[in-house]
Amino acid sequence: MPGEALVRYALAANPIESPLPRADLYRKFTRQIQKDILEIAFPRTKKVLGDQAFTQLFENFLEQGGPSTLQYPSVPDDFANWASNLSHPYADLMDFERSSVRADRHPAQIDELTAPKNDQKMMLNPTLQVSSYNRPVHQITEDQAPPATDEKKQYIYLVWRRPLTDEISRQRLGGTLARSLGLLAAHSLNRSEWIQLVLDSNPDYDPHKLKAALLESSQDLIERAAILSAP
Repeated sequence: MPGEALVRYALAANPIESPLPRADLYRKFTRQIQKDILEIAFPRTKKVLGDQAFTQLFENFLEQGGPSTLQYPSVPDDFANWASNLSHPYADLMDFERSSVRADRHPAQIDELTAPKNDQKMMLNPTLQVSSYNRPVHQITEDQAPPATDEKKQYIYLVWRRPLTDEISRQRLGGTLARSLGLLAAHSLNRSEWIQLVLDSNPDYDPHKLKAALLESSQDLIERAAILSAP
């Protein structure tokens, strides 16, 4: 079909012939737009790899099938998934950056949501994304790439979009707090109920230290709009 031939022509590294008149312009614009999207979505990955290596990675991505659809919002997801399937050494960094894209583009309408007060029920920010890796990906730069740690050691990250300002915020968490926040996704709880449920779920922890940590961490996440008042 002409449409399929045009897509193959646009994605191929060395196309043999143009399937339609002026298809070369379509190829040029399509490839440039997709490359621009990926450079915006993965600025740290591009900086770490360097311009030449990033461009070559992009070319390989297109040559091996490219995005699953020509709908441009899907391109970052497809690129990161492709890199992960290849076990690319920086696939985790790409996934780390992709979480920001997902939070930024999440369709949830959050501008009317506010911080919980007193005994109001709490909820996680609907745009919140959770990811975990076996190395501290936030420390990866063009000068250093921290090695993977023990498989049991996980670095857990949150990223979300804040109401009104649309600012993207990040937070690294320990495993206990990450699991504790998961309770808010499963239960309708106010702050005191949530803390008590976490304490009951972690009987081996010092309750005073755990409660203090929960109060401090939850207050920070409330102030930064990762935790909001449930409607």
